[in-house]
Amino acid sequence: MWQSLLAILSSPETWAFAAVGFVAQIFDGALGMGFGTISAAVLAAVGVPRELASASVNGAKLFTGTASGLSHALLRNVDGRMLVVLVVAGVIGGFAGATLLTRSFSRWIGVAISFYLLLAGAFIVWRAMHAIPNRASAGAQGGIGFAGGLLEATSGVWGPLVTSNLVALGASPRHVVGTSIVAETFVAATVFGLLVSHVGFPRLSGIALGLLCGALVAAPFAALLARRVALRPFTIAVGLLVIATSLLRLAHDLDVVPGFRLFGYLPAAQITE
Repeated sequence: MWQSLLAILSSPETWAFAAVGFVAQIFDGALGMGFGTISAAVLAAVGVPRELASASVNGAKLFTGTASGLSHALLRNVDGRMLVVLVVAGVIGGFAGATLLTRSFSRWIGVAISFYLLLAGAFIVWRAMHAIPNRASAGAQGGIGFAGGLLEATSGVWGPLVTSNLVALGASPRHVVGTSIVAETFVAATVFGLLVSHVGFPRLSGIALGLLCGALVAAPFAALLARRVALRPFTIAVGLLVIATSLLRLAHDLDVVPGFRLFGYLPAAQITE
């Protein structure tokens, strides 16, 4: 067991994914989105099957979400009522999404949601320049949580849908970020538990461990950023990140750039075997 762990830790690919995890967690902890989006985009770019990518990202989120969530809780960035609604709705959506994923429907679901997120991102940037009252009711939170759970399972992505929509509805960005990250941990546990039996632990090890190592280092710094960033730049950054990551995912799902790989030295066959 220890020899296998050392072999994984000494692999250049593991540390490449650690770098990805670090950058992704900085965005995620500070903006309430980015870890799953960036990580899943990289995994897709190197040829990792969607169900393996989702299981790996959600496996890492069990730890990164806990670390980041504790940091946000200590800084009082979590809204208790919103948390309960998002967890319940998100777990239900995650269960439904994991079921769809194992039946090969995820690609077109991802394309449809990416188009929607492009519009949501543009709206958030517009909202940063205008005053909008808080319309994030419990019913709206529940619908957003369910859709977020569905996307979490099919694409390893939660924040761009959940955080962006709650911010767009006028909820406090600081509390949305903290609450969303804590809720996502529960949803990730559900999705991981459902998918791991399909892909197996050995195929997850190097990818998940690399993402985890980088993200755990970044989590405390990211939580501090969420508390200190000014409201308007914070909101604009959320919108721009949603637009950028949605375009990346569309480029992959629609095969706009055939054969594109972020890490040319990392053979896809090495991951998928």
